[in-house]
Amino acid sequence: MLHTIDGAADLLVEELRAMSSVHSIRQLSAETVECAVDGPLDELVACALYFTVTGSGNAPLSWMRRFGRLERLPWSTNPVVAEVIVRLAKIRPGQHVLDPFCGTGTILLAVRRRAPAAHVIGTDHDPRALEIATANGCRRLAQAKAEALPLQDRSIDRVVTNLPFGKQVGSHELNRTLYPAVLRELGRVLTVDGRAVLLTEDKRLLHNAIQRQRALKLVRQRLLKYNGATPTAYVLTRTRPK
Repeated sequence: MLHTIDGAADLLVEELRAMSSVHSIRQLSAETVECAVDGPLDELVACALYFTVTGSGNAPLSWMRRFGRLERLPWSTNPVVAEVIVRLAKIRPGQHVLDPFCGTGTILLAVRRRAPAAHVIGTDHDPRALEIATANGCRRLAQAKAEALPLQDRSIDRVVTNLPFGKQVGSHELNRTLYPAVLRELGRVLTVDGRAVLLTEDKRLLHNAIQRQRALKLVRQRLLKYNGATPTAYVLTRTRPK
């Protein structure tokens, strides 16, 4: 059995169905999927949407083998969470993908695994985090605030980011001005058919900020539960002119 984030089992099932060595796939709950594997576990090892495996021995599917050694900060995005929200972005080859709160680069690396032909860009205001992201193998990084990005208008196809929740990073009061400013900036840099996936636990504040602006619209939201956290991923697209 594969154990994933509560709320992401359907994405895991979808990925398993594309693997030739995996069969008898059955979703048991919002966080557990059962399957059988024929032959080597290479395809299953390459899948990054689960935390642990039970019933077949964990050694070949170890965390290190699947994600590599990552330097992290206490608030760094969980690698499996990063993989989940990257899939919600529906990235296509050649697209320009931005994480404006890239931190130590977990989401950037997930984008590279999922869409190796994409052009990945990371920005963050914290130089220490950017140093760690560089050590983790991230490229095309810039020190910048998410509300003042050094990017041209309509230059980004996809945005995938873990917003400051206002707990370990920032505060709810700071988010009152940060979230609207970030949405305005994303409305500027996203292409006409752009898409953004924003993860946060400061949900009401972000939802209200989305409703108060006109450039982007909410098309989907997904609740995720892991390690006591219950953030929601908000999927936004550009508002079409009437």
